[in-house]
Formats: sequence, C-alpha cells, structure tokens
Amino acid sequence: MWTDLAEFWRIVEEASVVRVDGTGQYYLVRHPEHGWRLYQRGIEAAFLLAEGEEALRWAPEFRVPLEVRA
Repeated sequence: MWTDLAEFWRIVEEASVVRVDGTGQYYLVRHPEHGWRLYQRGIEAAFLLAEGEEALRWAPEFRVPLEVRA
C-alpha cells in the first residue's frame, strides 16, 4: 500500500518512536493510532511494507535498528 509523502511525513512527526536505516530509505515508526509500521520511502510516495509485530520482525532485514544507539 502506498502513502503520499505529505501523509507519510505527518505520520513520522506524530510517531512516538522513529528508527531509520543508514540510507534514509526505510523507516520503522510507532504511531499512537496505527502502532508499529515499516515503510520504504520513495521519491513520490512511501510504501507500507509491514504492520504490527511483522514490522518489528522485518525491520532488521532492511537494516533498520530496533534499539537506540548512544
């Protein structure tokens, strides 16, 4: 499922947790209404890859860190 970039950035801004891979292409977010979501950010849209526990399982495959690094 695709999301236009304005909506994607709104979701990222409202998220309580945001994790991004080293390229800035893959985002794991925890939104208060939607829960965990894994997105791939494109040029014109963002693509929802997984939700809930599945998003947490897939995040490492896309090199999105699950833990906070100091």
